[in-house]
Amino acid sequence: MEQHAAYFSPQVAKARRFFRGHTDHQPPFPDDLSLDVIAGGCEWCAPHFLMERDTLPYHAMEYLREGGCHIRLGDEEHPLRPGMAYFFDPDLPHRIEGDPAAPMVKYFFNFSGRRIETLWSELGIVPGTVLTAGEPSRFTQLLDEAIDHALKNTPLGRRACASALEHAMVVLVESAQTPSAGGDAAFATYLRCRNYLLRHCAALTSIQAAAEGCGISSAYFCRLFQRYDQETPHDCLRRLRMHQALQNLREPGAQVKAVAANLGFKSAAHFSRSFKSVHGHAPRRTAGAAPP
Repeated sequence: MEQHAAYFSPQVAKARRFFRGHTDHQPPFPDDLSLDVIAGGCEWCAPHFLMERDTLPYHAMEYLREGGCHIRLGDEEHPLRPGMAYFFDPDLPHRIEGDPAAPMVKYFFNFSGRRIETLWSELGIVPGTVLTAGEPSRFTQLLDEAIDHALKNTPLGRRACASALEHAMVVLVESAQTPSAGGDAAFATYLRCRNYLLRHCAALTSIQAAAEGCGISSAYFCRLFQRYDQETPHDCLRRLRMHQALQNLREPGAQVKAVAANLGFKSAAHFSRSFKSVHGHAPRRTAGAAPP
């Protein structure tokens, strides 16, 4: 199995991707009972990500895990927030533009063959469908499992990948169509809290302050993330603040102490430790540097 396809976007900071390869023209399973998964993975996208295609030779499902973006599917436009998935086929032009202030982390999977068309028909999915996952943690776990299986590059691994993705789509449709009233309200509150972190991360220094801004207790704020997210609210806030710090440090003449102070850090040492925990290197390596 190849790790890269010519149509993969280069506008990514890192990725876990797989590609079955153009030389493998036959579906992996001759019975047409399993999905024919061509490629997929998870991409940490560049801030100014932009992808526009008139066609892609596969059916596709993509899912926004973090950040923000705006998509156009055919003639329909949609602002996307974390927890939303969208679908398109070879006949549907599409445009995906990331939010520079909140770089995307997104999953993508490409399919071919009769099984994907049959499955989408059974689930009521048509090209251009946009769904919000009612159980995002469970859905994300299945997507990660699919990638893990595919990267094994064995017949059983490919079959397990196909099974995990079929399961994921069923979970997505079921949770999006028939969530319980309480679960739906809780998920809406979670999305509101996450968006609050995203909008106010530069000024926020604690989850207590974020919870107060959202009108809920900090304990409930944390429980929402435990239920619906892959990271704690503390980790989410730190990551968002350190991405903001990265942008600030790239400004001409930027100084580490000044950036730290503007983000509310009482010491440059504390700021440096937080920055390194997210980016893997000290902030002084970035200060005043042009973006890649």
